Amino acid sequence: MQRPAKRAPVEQRLLQATERLLEQGHSFGSLTVEQLAAEAGMARATFYLHFRDKGELVLRLMGQLTEDIVRSAGLWFENAGHADRDDIERALVGIVGAFRNHRALVAAINDTAPYDPDVAALYRHMMDRLCAESRRAIAAVRRQGKAHPQASAEVADILTWAVDLYCARFIGNYDGAALNRLAKSLAHICASAIFLPAPPTPATAPHRNLKATTPPSRSRRGAAPKSPD
Repeated sequence: MQRPAKRAPVEQRLLQATERLLEQGHSFGSLTVEQLAAEAGMARATFYLHFRDKGELVLRLMGQLTEDIVRSAGLWFENAGHADRDDIERALVGIVGAFRNHRALVAAINDTAPYDPDVAALYRHMMDRLCAESRRAIAAVRRQGKAHPQASAEVADILTWAVDLYCARFIGNYDGAALNRLAKSLAHICASAIFLPAPPTPATAPHRNLKATTPPSRSRRGAAPKSPD
């Protein structure tokens, strides 16, 4: 059943409260409904008006993360057939920013998934969605004849997982200019794997002075130079 729109701000408070607690070092498993409600500034009973249990809240969090990543990719996921290398860079700036904004959630997911089957299933569902978006984008580039010969569906999956796993492990170490350099580095890797190599820039021939020069005059062999008058 769809929840009334007026409930959305309350749900958002709970989602934000969860990320704050994760940022403080709590794990999904250790968080209680009481902690979540208190951090959000509401009664425990209010939590259950919006979520059946903690598992549903985690599901909503991961859905929000997925949508933020997809939306931040811009033209690359919207209409990749018209995208170029610069659009890949803009996409990675947005995607890396989304991971940075949700860094505590991303880290908690990757830490919890190996031993929590429910979180693992949600994580796999999220990655399946992101891989599908990447596959669709690369297929669009192939149809335009702009794709690298090796840019396959498998390449789409590898790039998607590589960005996710690197960000999950290290995104907390980046900020400001360093975050921008990370996005550019990932964009370089992705664009090189997806697009045809850029045509080489014609080498500029070394400049030569072709102006004719008159060789210095030489006196005839054995002739004495003229003396001035």
